[in-house]
Amino acid sequence: MDLPLITTVCRFKLFKQPYKIGDTFEMNGETRLVVGIENFEINHYGKQINVRYTCQRLNELDFVSKAKAYQEVPFGVEIKATLRNKNWDKVSQLNLGTTLMCRGQIYKIMEYTEIGLNETDLYVRFIARPVFPVDRNTAKSKLLNERRKKLKLEII
Repeated sequence: MDLPLITTVCRFKLFKQPYKIGDTFEMNGETRLVVGIENFEINHYGKQINVRYTCQRLNELDFVSKAKAYQEVPFGVEIKATLRNKNWDKVSQLNLGTTLMCRGQIYKIMEYTEIGLNETDLYVRFIARPVFPVDRNTAKSKLLNERRKKLKLEII
């Protein structure tokens, strides 16, 4: 079973409206729902904007619904990550706003609490909050609405 939440990078020409939370779009034959915005950057001499989104695969409905994705979770957990000397190039995976998998749950990094060195290893402690997919019924209805729009069908 694939995870319903994934990270997606979308490229937009500057002055074209990027997706917002709650928007749906097609990518690689899948309909995806934007549940969060991780970060963005402007590149190619100011002609393009790359936005990194947390998305839910709407075609994946085989998961346990826990909470609504739009609901703010009032708590965070502290997580410690250790990067060995030869893996320091992976530090960008621990940027604020990015998502990561820890013990079978997806978390979004909110703030750092400690950064340090232990001999040649870099360790980072941070506060992260859990990210939940939209419940199955909402995902099904979003997917059906997108298919109706695509086929230009109306229910009377």
